[in-house]
Amino acid sequence: MKNTAIIFVLVSVILLVLSFFIALLLNQRLKFADMSKALIFSPAIIAPIIVGIIWVYILDPKIGIINSTLRLLGHASWAKEWIGGTVLSPYSIAVIYVWQQLGYLTTIFIAGLKMIPDDILEAAKVDGANAWQRIWHVIIPSMRSTISTVIILIITGVFKIFEIVQQTTGGGPNHMSETLVTYSYSMTFQSGNYGYGMSLATVTFLVSLVLMGIYFIFSSERK
Repeated sequence: MKNTAIIFVLVSVILLVLSFFIALLLNQRLKFADMSKALIFSPAIIAPIIVGIIWVYILDPKIGIINSTLRLLGHASWAKEWIGGTVLSPYSIAVIYVWQQLGYLTTIFIAGLKMIPDDILEAAKVDGANAWQRIWHVIIPSMRSTISTVIILIITGVFKIFEIVQQTTGGGPNHMSETLVTYSYSMTFQSGNYGYGMSLATVTFLVSLVLMGIYFIFSSERK
């Protein structure tokens, strides 16, 4: 529960804010906008199991690029157990998931931005609204349905993270990096404790349902 909560909070904040502002940037008529869109979206088409393999070679404490580079530069004391340890694993899982989903959610935000009439933005600009005021008072209210879609995708996505954890840490050491989904799988299919495993799966579903319900209540009150 603790690992899932850490991943959920980090992913929700970072992914929602970062994908929105990257979409704002890429929606501008920039020279390399199309190439940037393709590069940002590319991780979304990689299978999650391959994503895990890629990041193992980056974050592994022994053979990972980060720690190897730090040792090469004479900063071996900075090397950490990014994955497979008892502290940093959920934070690393969150970073990996953000990297994988960033382009997908950015594309959804770009589609939402395209639906906002240019006349509204031009009128706000003529009335003296600066860039931040246009974002807060025009763009965000006009994209409530898009933002709701992204939030629901984040909630359901976080509670389905499985392959990344299995490939990077395997839930270890001693289940210290498990999430609700991977622990449910471990109890059901590896330990043969089917009743407890199914109970965990049910709890996972109920927690995600409650979070979505809280969000819908909050958003309806805002409206």
